[in-house]
Amino acid sequence: MPRLPIAAAAAIAIAALAVSPTSAPAQSAYPNRDIKIVVGYSPGSSPDTAARRFADAIRKSSGQNVIVENKPGALTNIAAQSVAQAKPDGYTVFTTAGSSTFAANSWLFKSLPFDPVKDFTPVTSTLKTPFVFTVQQGSPINSLAELTAALKAKGGKAKFAYPNSISLVTSEVYKAKAGVEATGVSYKSVVDSHAALAAGEVDFFVSDITFRNRAKVLALTIAERSPLMPEIPSAAEAGLADYDLGAWWGIWLPAGAPQDVVTKLADWIDAFVASDENRKFGETVGNQPWPGVRGEALRQHTINEIKKWGEAIKLARIEPQ
Repeated sequence: MPRLPIAAAAAIAIAALAVSPTSAPAQSAYPNRDIKIVVGYSPGSSPDTAARRFADAIRKSSGQNVIVENKPGALTNIAAQSVAQAKPDGYTVFTTAGSSTFAANSWLFKSLPFDPVKDFTPVTSTLKTPFVFTVQQGSPINSLAELTAALKAKGGKAKFAYPNSISLVTSEVYKAKAGVEATGVSYKSVVDSHAALAAGEVDFFVSDITFRNRAKVLALTIAERSPLMPEIPSAAEAGLADYDLGAWWGIWLPAGAPQDVVTKLADWIDAFVASDENRKFGETVGNQPWPGVRGEALRQHTINEIKKWGEAIKLARIEPQ
């Protein structure tokens, strides 16, 4: 048999190695190690509770450990920046209120350390959370109209609490529409804000309804009544026309995440959010399931909400910081 030239023999050997099942380790399917969920709120808060439930759902679906990392501060901008700068491999997941982190913060800050649309890969929607106007338990105030009257009587000495951008904007828009004066006081968390309200440090607090039992609820910040609190009037019923500002939540990855990873995460989260287990839990803490707004649809929703919140912030005459 004639001997092959050295170059030809080498080429055949390389080809054989390329097709050999033992020649190189196959790329492992996602996920094959711990996943991290970043949340821009304090431990024990409503968003933290939701993030830990999402983490458990992903853990059960993926078989991998899922760690929740709390990065509170700067109205969730610190957390968002860390995710925007992370490797887009699916192992750093971001859950946040898009209405706050992306929509409101786009107008509350002169510049953001991230682009709310370009720096993230939208995965899927998760929850909607109505916000509520609250006053101290035991307060003689029983309606939004009565709160307005009480604030006007204080002649500009009133105060309100806010731990996040949604609370700040909803409060300022209320002030603009009702013609009242009040100074905003920033707190690190919803829990801290409710503690300030209970102590009489502030006159009112626009809160998500998770901690609604800690205060007296006067009205919703959305246009329709919520099945979570059907007895509470909507903003319009309480006297605020064209007022519809609530929170919506979702899951994002850094920009450039692989589509197969995005789809896998979306499938896991959508199945969990739509489950009876999650719906029943949501009723106890004040979250309405909102699954299935995925990918490009979530991106477009974010763009629309940025415009909406920009108009609200302009009305409230809030200067960016």
